[in-house]
Amino acid sequence: FWIAPTLTYQIAFPKTPRVRSLRVIGLVLQMIVVFSLFSFLVAQSVAPILEQLLEEMEKTDGKITGSLMAEYWLKLSIPNTYLWLMVFYFYFHLYLNLCAEVLRFGDRVFYKDWWNSGEVSAYWRLWNLPVHYWLVRHLYFPCVRVGIPKSISTLAVFFFSAIMHELIVSIPFHMLRPWSFLGMMSQIPLVVITKYLYRRYPDSSIGNIMFWTCFCLVGQPSKYFVYVPS
Repeated sequence: FWIAPTLTYQIAFPKTPRVRSLRVIGLVLQMIVVFSLFSFLVAQSVAPILEQLLEEMEKTDGKITGSLMAEYWLKLSIPNTYLWLMVFYFYFHLYLNLCAEVLRFGDRVFYKDWWNSGEVSAYWRLWNLPVHYWLVRHLYFPCVRVGIPKSISTLAVFFFSAIMHELIVSIPFHMLRPWSFLGMMSQIPLVVITKYLYRRYPDSSIGNIMFWTCFCLVGQPSKYFVYVPS
């Protein structure tokens, strides 16, 4: 169960008839290719930009000016988006499918089309289904069953998720900072706004545009400016 591509335990899981060797080989080869591309992009693009950023910060006594932030924010946004997409593809599409194939695990739906999300809350529901199902089963439904309103239960799930995101970053780097937590919680107004726009203009792509803009240009590159100096 520890290596099964699920977090919610049950007595019996759907299983495939056999392990497909060619499928396993194909997934492993794809993982090697994606990891190589990831390493190349880090070494050739992101690392030199971060080195330049640190050199510029040394000239300003560790301070990040507005012009410096704007310049490096744009430089990091595109390669960082590629890196995040490769990490997502590597883990959720390749690694989890590899584990499922080796264990003959039948349920292969690890994510849905989060890239088409018309609102931010839809992205958080669709991009990581194993964690989403665990949160719904072990946190959201228990809160609802004891009489907590659904909106407060949803907020509790989001709050717990924000804490876990911070721990995932802080523990490996041996430093406790509030930035990932605050970044998660600051999305609550964006959730409200995009949900309103999605209901008001159901056939419009404005919510999806806002999601990708905040995701690529704001959220992802910002972590370099708060964690790298530390």
